[in-house]
Amino acid sequence: MSVVLHPRLVAAARTDPTLAYMIQNGLPLTREQWMSLNWPDGPPKPWCVEHEMEVPEFWQDPDKVEAEEE
Repeated sequence: MSVVLHPRLVAAARTDPTLAYMIQNGLPLTREQWMSLNWPDGPPKPWCVEHEMEVPEFWQDPDKVEAEEE
């Protein structure tokens, strides 16, 4: 059975190598998985707006921002 991906996800994967890797390797398509691949030692602390802007748009959550800037 093949999986049909949302067009926004497919479009984002064209410009986000991490997201493309997740799709190609059947990894869970979650914010947490994406972040663990981008920051294997854990996300930067404090988590700033600049970091949040690196997250694919559909997973961005302004409530997770801890500081105004790095």
